[in-house]
Amino acid sequence: MNLRHTQTVTTHRSLYGRAFRVSVAVTLLTAVAAAQTAFSQSSNDAMSLLLDQNRQLQAEIQALRGQLDEQGFEIKKLQRDSLNRYTDVDQRLSDLEVAAPQTAPPASAQRVQGGTPAVNRAPSQSSQSSQSAPNASTRPSLQPAVLSEQQLYQMAYDSVINSHFERSIAEFDQYLGQYPEGRFVTNAHYWKGQAYLYLERFEEARSAYEIILEQYADSSKLPDAMYGLGLAYQGMGNIQRARQMLTDIKRRFPNTGVANLADTRLLSL
Repeated sequence: MNLRHTQTVTTHRSLYGRAFRVSVAVTLLTAVAAAQTAFSQSSNDAMSLLLDQNRQLQAEIQALRGQLDEQGFEIKKLQRDSLNRYTDVDQRLSDLEVAAPQTAPPASAQRVQGGTPAVNRAPSQSSQSSQSAPNASTRPSLQPAVLSEQQLYQMAYDSVINSHFERSIAEFDQYLGQYPEGRFVTNAHYWKGQAYLYLERFEEARSAYEIILEQYADSSKLPDAMYGLGLAYQGMGNIQRARQMLTDIKRRFPNTGVANLADTRLLSL
């Protein structure tokens, strides 16, 4: 009987041990499953967070692109306004020069060789006819070969402000060839540079502007030519020289319209 009791106790302990081990195993499996579930949930949350951040970044990029397009439009508008402003000033100067009274002939022309004033001597019929013939032959003509200095410059000027840049370059060359010491030489070089600039022929634009800097440094077109030269350097990819030129404009011509344009351009470089 004692032996049976002992066997019963041993069997009971064995079953209890197995039950305990099974319970521990179930607990471990439950813990592992819970950990896997938590990891899976955490991964899903991280993925959702990344997707949200991606969508947010895409929205910000689209907003930045819109701002960039808007700023590009504003820059182009400023360039057009600048050209129109300079065109208006140049036109006014040209109109003033045309409207200015011609200078009176020198006093020596009013006297004959003997010193007697010419106005005291009645002109003869032959002299009147000889004077009237040149006047008839020198009347203004619309043919390009006989255009006056003012007409030839105005023709080239009208071409550039109407965006006929290639034609204006040829016409300014014609003007400079016929009137190398004319009244509008500096303006012709400047607007020729502008035409090259709008055609994105930056090397040729640089050459046109540099003529003003080197040969007409006392001209009123100097700051405008320096600004155009800065844009030409920018177009050529020489940002350092462009910055230097624009900064020089601000230093030499402070509180002017062209200095304000140079300051705005510097912000974009």
